[in-house]
Amino acid sequence: MNRCLTYFFALLWLTMPPTAARAASPVLPDEGSGATMENGLSYRRFTTLDGLPQMQTETVWQDSRGYIYIGTLSGFVRYDGLSLTPFLRGRRENIVGFQEVEGQARAMGFVRQWRIDGKKAAMMPLDPEGELLLNNFNAADLPPGYVLLEDRQEQNRVLCQVEAEGMKHVLASKVLDEMMPDRKMYLDSTGIYVPTEQGLYLLEKDGEGQETGCKSRRLTEKTDLFSLVRQADRLYALAADGIYEVEGDSLKLCCAHRFEAPDYGLYARTYRGGQLVIADSHTIWLFDGCGTMRQLATGFNLIKGIFVDKWDRLWAATYQGAYCFFHCNFVNYRLTDRNDIVRAVSVSNGRLVTGTLNGNVFADGKLLSSIEGNFYAPSAATIDGKTYMAGNGDVAAVQGDSLLWLGLPHDQYRFVAPSGRRLIIGTRGSVLSYDPATRKLTTLTDEIVRPWCAADDGQGRLWVSGNPGLFCLTGTGSGEADETVVRKVKSTPGTQIITTMATDGKGRVCFAVGDSLFAIRNGEVRTMSEALSVLAGHEIRSLHISPKGYLAAATMDGLLVARLDDDCRAGDIHWFDARSGFSMIEPLTSTMAESDDGTLWLAGLEEMTSFRPEALLCDNQQPTIVKAPRPWWQKWWAWLLAASLISLVIWRIARWVEQRQARRKMALLEREKMQKELQLSTVRLKAIPHFHANVLASIEYFVMNNSADEATHYLKLYSDFTNQTLSDIDQPSRPVAEEVDYVRSYLELERLRYGERLQYSIEVAPDVNKNTLLPTMLLHTYCQNAVKHGIAAKSGVGKVKVTICRQQRDGADGILVSVSDDGIGRTEAAHSGGHSTKQGLKILQQQIDLYNRTNRYKIAQHVTDLTDEEGRPAGTCFETWIPLDYQY
Repeated sequence: MNRCLTYFFALLWLTMPPTAARAASPVLPDEGSGATMENGLSYRRFTTLDGLPQMQTETVWQDSRGYIYIGTLSGFVRYDGLSLTPFLRGRRENIVGFQEVEGQARAMGFVRQWRIDGKKAAMMPLDPEGELLLNNFNAADLPPGYVLLEDRQEQNRVLCQVEAEGMKHVLASKVLDEMMPDRKMYLDSTGIYVPTEQGLYLLEKDGEGQETGCKSRRLTEKTDLFSLVRQADRLYALAADGIYEVEGDSLKLCCAHRFEAPDYGLYARTYRGGQLVIADSHTIWLFDGCGTMRQLATGFNLIKGIFVDKWDRLWAATYQGAYCFFHCNFVNYRLTDRNDIVRAVSVSNGRLVTGTLNGNVFADGKLLSSIEGNFYAPSAATIDGKTYMAGNGDVAAVQGDSLLWLGLPHDQYRFVAPSGRRLIIGTRGSVLSYDPATRKLTTLTDEIVRPWCAADDGQGRLWVSGNPGLFCLTGTGSGEADETVVRKVKSTPGTQIITTMATDGKGRVCFAVGDSLFAIRNGEVRTMSEALSVLAGHEIRSLHISPKGYLAAATMDGLLVARLDDDCRAGDIHWFDARSGFSMIEPLTSTMAESDDGTLWLAGLEEMTSFRPEALLCDNQQPTIVKAPRPWWQKWWAWLLAASLISLVIWRIARWVEQRQARRKMALLEREKMQKELQLSTVRLKAIPHFHANVLASIEYFVMNNSADEATHYLKLYSDFTNQTLSDIDQPSRPVAEEVDYVRSYLELERLRYGERLQYSIEVAPDVNKNTLLPTMLLHTYCQNAVKHGIAAKSGVGKVKVTICRQQRDGADGILVSVSDDGIGRTEAAHSGGHSTKQGLKILQQQIDLYNRTNRYKIAQHVTDLTDEEGRPAGTCFETWIPLDYQY
């Protein structure tokens, strides 16, 4: 396809990171004043926007682990394939070279070297005595482990070997002092070659002289030799007027070439296939080893070094940043008219034919037609040397330098596709067949709504994409008796549109739906599951099947290239994106074109890209992302230790929870046990013999005195009281209504003994809920204490008063229970000689303390000694406040 480049104005287009802007592109010389298209290699440019500490880069280097290091005038960075890690941030340190000593990378400055450990760099001097500096012009061109040192006057140069703790002097010679800044010495097993203005010298170590002494021999008197490089068994010398091969003491011209800007010397690196990459100050060239020199890129502002990494990517350190040219396999093209883009592309008779959005048609960059108001759909087909493109209202045919319209009925033609010697044309609502020989137009079907694309598998089936669904058309021959049969394929997605299809015309068809790829072989449709993981999340825009068995699938942000076997299964799958050279911004949903040498042409939203699938698959496409060494916490033993510690912690927590639950359960059992004991003590206390004896004696009195009704009444009252006492023995609480009834029965029974001397009253406020729970026998205990110690010792009538009302304390609602008497009071009762164990009140207090442990709001008790107006004891008042939501 060299003819395709004849009319192109060459311009290199940058492959920039997503966040970086395009800079001014390096340009190649104009090949013609009528150029309509520009081209250039795809590459990525690293600038300060990507993390470089300074735009002026000095060198690019790669260590044994695969990290790329870029030295600048203000420190250096390390690139792992994803991001840049800066070193010496904010420090004015010119890094002109790198070395690797015992597996540790070192950055070389003029007076210091920096040992790199992880993300840190430690400084150490180049020369412990501080007399020698690094010769920066040879810092990146000597073999690994060697540097050239010199004094501050750039004299007394010494070749040194870098060691772990310093520099070992290897060789010193006056010839080294004759090198100008634009010359670079070369060292290999055959000797040390030094280009000077007096000629090319060969240095050999003198075993009889000093340790660093040597003898020199001039090989040639040619004065414009700048550097040397070895490719296989050939040693090349680079001069201002071309490339020479060193043969003993003579030079043999291999390629005559005038380098325009060898200001800082010539840089040379070996490349794949026996080639050499050569750079002067502004241009990069490719020498094939057979006498041909090809320009790769130009327009740089001072190239300071070039480098080829282990993945065959070409790097250039310049004063405009660092450039990565990937593998030189992607070439981008763009129209010089920035208001126009290529949409349809095809190859016919070795010529590249393109149709644009603005209605222009080019053949090898030559303008054939320009019609205002016209445009071309992103589809083209070539049949018998003619290229057909769907235009605005008609279909154009291009042959040679002429363009003719087919004169079809005015319609919106969406696509064209080849089918043998016939042309398949898609409109808004039908699929047509055009015979170029007879110029006959036939409607194949109008059953498909909005057809998008079509592909003929070469086995009598035409596959058409509709909106939505896939349709298979058979019987589409040119005979009048042929009847087209349309069948919708149900095994394909029926809700999404198939926007792109491709065929090799030999039974293999591929089509895409979103990010899913499907294959048709011998009429059978299947999902290409082997490519699902690669294409997941990447919308497919264009497909192509090469006659050589390659599959290309262009997506919104990348390119898949694979080999297809006879069963249409993909293998040797490779993925390319902006990090590996495919820099196109949004490919169009268009057809690709293929030239005779296997080059594919793909139209995009801004530019057109060419590439050769065969070269891409044969390229050194190993993963270029360097995996950082795992820190200690990611090692297997660290995970095992962490798992053991976590297991121990979980076991300890589970054990603590289990013990806590056991303690809670034990405390609950102890609480229940204590509660039962207190309840039993309460019942025992209430079942005092003299109380029951008095009650029974009184009942006997009524029976003996023929008071049968009263005897029956009190006998029933006594029976109910005793029954309730025994039935509530295990209940910690009971409602207000039941507690009131119980204490009323008790007071009535006590009146059998005391008669009219004992009076009582019970008042329950209307707003008190009768179902509110009170501690069992709370009222009974207080009333018994009032009768026994207050009323019994009083002469005359005594009265017990019970009141229950609502009361709020500390923001909590509750009820206040009050039991008061007008007896002799606690002080007089204590001095009257009566026996009192106070067991009832003590048991009640223990019960309340037990209940209070598990409640936020506590039961509160208060005892008040009542007095008369003269201050004499006049009874006792017991008050107890119980929260409404109290839990027993």
